[in-house]
Amino acid sequence: MAAFESFGTIHWVLIGLFAAITVACFAGAARGSRLQGRDTQFGLRAVLITNGLWLSFQVFGLVTTDGTLSSVFYIGGLIWGLTGVGAWMYFVSAYTGRSYHRTRRYRALAVGVYVGLIGVKLTNPLYGLYVSTELQQTPYPHLVVEPQLFYWVSFSLTYTLVAISFYWLIQTFRNSSSPTVGLGALAVLSLSPIVPRAATQLLPNELLPPVMLGLSFEPVGVTAFVLGVLVTVEEPFRQVEESARSKFFEEADDATFVYDTDGRLVEMNTQARKLQSALGVECPSVEAFEQAFRPVGDDFDAEDTVAIDIDGATRHFEVTANRMTAGAETVGLVASVRDITERHARKRELELKERAMDEASVGITISDPTREDNPLIYVNDGFVDQTGYNRAEVLGRNCRFLQGNDRDQPPLDDLREAIAADEPITVELRNYRKNGEQFWNRLSVAPIYDEAGELANHVGIQQDVTTVRESQRELQAERERFELLIESTDEYAFLVTDENGAISTWNDGAANLFGYDAETAVGMSMAELHPPSDRETGLPDRLLQQARYAGEASDDGWRVRADGSEFYADVRYAALESDDGAPTGYAQIVRDMTEERRQQRRTERFVEESEDVVTIVDPDGTITYVSRSSDRALGYDPDALTEQNLFDQLHPDDRTRVMEAFFDGTEDPDATFQIDCRFRSNDGAWREIELRCRNMLEDDAIGGMLLYLRDVTATKARTRRLEALFNGTFSFTGLLEPDGTVLNVNDAALEFGGFDREAVVGDPFDEASWWTHATAVQERVRDALDRAAAGEFVRYETDVRGVAGLESIDFSAKPVTNDAGEVTLLVVEGREITDQRRQRQQMAMMQRVMRHNIRNDLNKVRGWAQVLAEETDAEARATHLDRIEAILEEWESMTEGMRRIRRLTTSPEVDRPAIEVQSVTEHLTAWTGEVDFSLDVDSTVPDDSTVWIPGTLEEALETLITTAVTRATDPDPAVTVSLSDTTDRWVEAEVVITGSGLTETDMEVLTTGEETALTHAQGLDIWVVRTMIRTVGGEITAQATDTGTRVTFRVPVQHPPDGDG
Repeated sequence: MAAFESFGTIHWVLIGLFAAITVACFAGAARGSRLQGRDTQFGLRAVLITNGLWLSFQVFGLVTTDGTLSSVFYIGGLIWGLTGVGAWMYFVSAYTGRSYHRTRRYRALAVGVYVGLIGVKLTNPLYGLYVSTELQQTPYPHLVVEPQLFYWVSFSLTYTLVAISFYWLIQTFRNSSSPTVGLGALAVLSLSPIVPRAATQLLPNELLPPVMLGLSFEPVGVTAFVLGVLVTVEEPFRQVEESARSKFFEEADDATFVYDTDGRLVEMNTQARKLQSALGVECPSVEAFEQAFRPVGDDFDAEDTVAIDIDGATRHFEVTANRMTAGAETVGLVASVRDITERHARKRELELKERAMDEASVGITISDPTREDNPLIYVNDGFVDQTGYNRAEVLGRNCRFLQGNDRDQPPLDDLREAIAADEPITVELRNYRKNGEQFWNRLSVAPIYDEAGELANHVGIQQDVTTVRESQRELQAERERFELLIESTDEYAFLVTDENGAISTWNDGAANLFGYDAETAVGMSMAELHPPSDRETGLPDRLLQQARYAGEASDDGWRVRADGSEFYADVRYAALESDDGAPTGYAQIVRDMTEERRQQRRTERFVEESEDVVTIVDPDGTITYVSRSSDRALGYDPDALTEQNLFDQLHPDDRTRVMEAFFDGTEDPDATFQIDCRFRSNDGAWREIELRCRNMLEDDAIGGMLLYLRDVTATKARTRRLEALFNGTFSFTGLLEPDGTVLNVNDAALEFGGFDREAVVGDPFDEASWWTHATAVQERVRDALDRAAAGEFVRYETDVRGVAGLESIDFSAKPVTNDAGEVTLLVVEGREITDQRRQRQQMAMMQRVMRHNIRNDLNKVRGWAQVLAEETDAEARATHLDRIEAILEEWESMTEGMRRIRRLTTSPEVDRPAIEVQSVTEHLTAWTGEVDFSLDVDSTVPDDSTVWIPGTLEEALETLITTAVTRATDPDPAVTVSLSDTTDRWVEAEVVITGSGLTETDMEVLTTGEETALTHAQGLDIWVVRTMIRTVGGEITAQATDTGTRVTFRVPVQHPPDGDG
């Protein structure tokens, strides 16, 4: 209340004035329902309501004393004010008989502008793009507004629209026969707020009365006009409305019928009367209208088209109907009929043209140059088929996308210049389909102008001329080659004759070959180039006649030069025709075959004198040609084999194999093959033949299968003898390329390795499985081959792995050189020395043991014997004897170890029978040694499979375990044994010994076989273990672990003993 007490008289006067006008607006909106026109009534009431709401927000803004709230009411009032401008334009359009308010396009435009300006006003507190406001207390509390950019945009737009609307009103008043003085005065009165608005903008506030600020408010003037219309001049207002409506009604192009609620005709315009007369019908009722045109039921609000025959011609009409309402009450029906025959015809014509364009095989495009980048607005089916793009992918784009990245084409400059100058043009461009395939496009572009002469469209016709371009290119290339042949070569003579054989064209080659210059030759008969004998037989005329009817002819024969000398020539004839197919003469190409014929005779002589029998055989096996060498090679006269079948001469065991290769070769034009077979000679003996065949069926000179038969009987015999020597030796032998590639290996090597010859031939020798068991072994073989390839003979002993295990061989690699000293072949050989090597190692070991251990023990025995001789005490003497006896027992144990080693290295394999893996597992599980220790045994070999291994593995495991646990100084020694079957037919036995039972010396003896470290008889046990495994071809690895030693035995899988599975 304290805030209200501060309001002055002017403040309260303005609040009261605006409140009263607000009430008057809402009351006038109720009174406005009395107007006749529905749209006029709606527009007038909308104007009053929106102005009333605008004034209401102005009242709220005057009442509040809060600056922010006052600004909110101000913006709200402006929004209703903008809405009122739209309502005012709607009202004036309807009142003056115009249709803008019902046109969808103008409605959409108005809504778009309205939403944009509302958005600016609502976001004004955030961005300040419309106005900035400040609450000012003098001369009374009111909002001072500082306009911004969009305020002036909105201001200009709204006042422009208002000016247009007043122009419509004034024009309507002037054209009306009714008195409009009062209406004009009210229109001027509505503009009265402009005066105080201009005064407040132009004059200082101190010179103006305070009430002037309120009177500058636009809704005051608008409300004064509308309320004045309703209260004081309502009748003239209605008369003007009816007059405007009547004018538009009579001048309308459409035939219009107005019916009341009972369906009776109330009014119709001039066009409607003319239509009734033309149709010969009357439409006094809605029912009659429906019979003449169409039903006007509930679904008649939409437009419809009907076809009616008038004077034998069909005309098309567009029929519309709208119900007239006053408020919620229906007061009648307005039906309009518009003649659209011409429009329908144009539409039909366009449809036919579009269909014709779609059916065209060429691509047709239409672009719109009035839009940015001249985009495509139509493409036909031919364009879609031609380019692979569908319409959705191209419409709206410039057609240049078909060029891809190939933009550097000279015709493109011509195309751009023609389009810029609005001139038609045709160019050929490289374009690209959607899949990237290039094609040549013959593009024709022409401008299309509208009725006003303005450029409307560009029409493009594009034709795929790729095939034409290729044909032109090939034709041009052929023409250039032909011209080059005529003008540039001296080897060929080219001449043209007329139909009678008279020479008309003579090139330099002809002049050089025949000796006639062109001046002499032209006009001469072609027959004069033949020897007299040919002319007598009519050969020249016959060749021309053959060329005329067959299109071409050829002749190999003698020709005559100007000096009378003759030469052998190859002559080709071709008939020439005009464009209409009429014969015009003959072209001839002559090639001097003198040297070729000489070469041919040399070739024939070579064939005849060759050691090979050269034959030509038909696809069915019939021999059509045999060289004279058949007499020397096979004892046949050539004529004796001619017309015989090749397969009848072959050995029955070889016939099928040769026939399969031969007939397969006849199916392949490029086939060549070589096969060995036996051929019956004239004396009935079978000769070893190397048969080489080549398919020459498509060769004009041969026309068959070309066979070379070479007698290799003696060569085969020598080869068999060499193979017998090569494979008969017990040594491992192989032949290698200098780079180490295997050419051949003998049977002994293959049998030892357990694989076929194909498994190694063609592969590096050092990668064969003989050497892959150890990296060091493989590297040494590779080094030996490199040294041999350099010319050095290499020899050393090594281990190889075969199907039965490891063996020791004496290996050598020897280079073979040619006369120039170049290494062309490597011969490798391996001689098995396993037994010799073992025996040599055994003797060396025994000698060292005997020399070292026995010498030491003899010294001990000698010493103790001397002590014994001097000792008198019986008990001491007994102790000394025990010591001597212990030494002798060690000798016995050592002797037994040597005996075991000898037995292992000398006994035949039959004394070492194979056993099953399961039996080893079972034996070790049940075995208990003399020393207490822990033993775990497991096997990954499936129980349902039987795997045989050397029986010595079981004894070797026992000996190794016994030696280790006996020597162990640790309490509770433990041993784990694991047996597994590997994928390469070997069995692994892994022994893990916990404790100190094996030393580094023991591991060295196991893995290398070096006996130098044996210093006592117990060392023989470790050597015995190694001998047991190596004797059966096994491998040993040993390594120290954190807790003891891991020893792995690998032994080859054995064949089961006779009588076992």
